[in-house]
Amino acid sequence: MSLQPVYEPDTIAFDPALVGTWAMGDDGLTVTFERGEWHSYHLTLEQRDDRTRLSARLTRVGELTCLDIAPLDGTDLPALALPVHAVYRVELKGDELSLSDLNFEVLERRVREGTSTLPAVIDARKNVVITAGTMELRRWLAAHAAEEGLFDPPTTFTRVPPPAEATTPR
Repeated sequence: MSLQPVYEPDTIAFDPALVGTWAMGDDGLTVTFERGEWHSYHLTLEQRDDRTRLSARLTRVGELTCLDIAPLDGTDLPALALPVHAVYRVELKGDELSLSDLNFEVLERRVREGTSTLPAVIDARKNVVITAGTMELRRWLAAHAAEEGLFDPPTTFTRVPPPAEATTPR
């Protein structure tokens, strides 16, 4: 997770092909993208009885397409809660969406060994918290995007066809 977004206002992209519902195999997890404000998406994650609403923004970092996911815009967070950002690599090919999170083990090892060139710390819950500013994070991602293992293997979703519109007899 990152304290700062991976996008700058002038780097936000919007791809209407993301809008819709996507399902992940037999796991029962669905992700729904709806158009939000200012080229953002409202994102709903649903699995069984759990439902989470978030905000997301798409951005290009060099050859990399990233999705920045954060708490839903305009919602009040509890006291002492920070609106952190999750960064995913995105690949969209027709009706297949692949999302890859930054690899926690790789980042954690680098931070613990002192070899990370990305400013980050490990919190009390053993989360890697990226403390870099947005521009520094973008430069680092652009420089390291092709590194083997930097991102987790992709989680693949398939587009759920929209329900057929009901026709009324004439």
